[in-house]
Amino acid sequence: MKVANIVSTNKVSISNEFNVVKTMGDIIQGLPTLIIGYDYVNKHYPKFSITNPVLDYNLYWSFKKTENRDKFEEGLNWFIHKVYENLTKGVSYVFVDPIQYNNKTLIKIVRKIKSIKNPITYVHGEMIYIYGETFIFGVDLKLLRYVGINVNKIKDKIKKISNVFMDDSNVFIEYKKNVEMLDNQVRYIPYLYSIINGEDNTASLVHIP
Repeated sequence: MKVANIVSTNKVSISNEFNVVKTMGDIIQGLPTLIIGYDYVNKHYPKFSITNPVLDYNLYWSFKKTENRDKFEEGLNWFIHKVYENLTKGVSYVFVDPIQYNNKTLIKIVRKIKSIKNPITYVHGEMIYIYGETFIFGVDLKLLRYVGINVNKIKDKIKKISNVFMDDSNVFIEYKKNVEMLDNQVRYIPYLYSIINGEDNTASLVHIP
C-alpha cells in the first residue's frame, strides 16, 4: 500500500511505499503529494511562495536536486517525516503495566488484545509490541518477570494469536529508515508493516496540516 505521492521527472531514491510518478495524472488521489521541481511548479502554480512548501490542500513542492541540492534534500526529508508523523497520529499506544493497573483494567486490556483481528507483533529486546485496530500494546517482559509472571508462556500465547510475529533479526534493518523518521520509536514497526504490506487502510485518510 502506498502512503504518499512524489511527482518527479528525475529518479528519486525512496522506499516502495511512496508512489513515485512523472506526472500529476499518475498520482493516487487522496494521498499527500510532493511535486519536485521549481520550473514545473512555477509554470502550473504561478502564485506559489518560494519560501512555503504548501501549494494546496495535501499538495507540496520542493526543488530538484539539480536546482538546489540542499533544498531538495531538506524538502524531501521534511515531506517524508510529516507523512509518517501524521500516519501515526491516529494510533494509540497502550503500555501494559502490571504494577500500576489493577486486575480489572488488565483483564480489559487482555480481552481487547485477544479480540483484535490479525494482530501484528514485533519483539524488540525485552519489549513486545502488538498492533491492531489503531492500537499498539506494549508489553515489557522484564517487568512481567519482576512481578513473577512466566514470560515464556506470555510470549507463546501472544505468538499463537498473532497473524504476523517478527523480531529484530528479520525486520529492524528493513524498517530502520522508516523508524528514524518517527524519532526512532520502534513501537511503530508493526503498524508500518501493516501499511507497507497492505493490511491497513488508514493511509488513505492522511493529510499533512
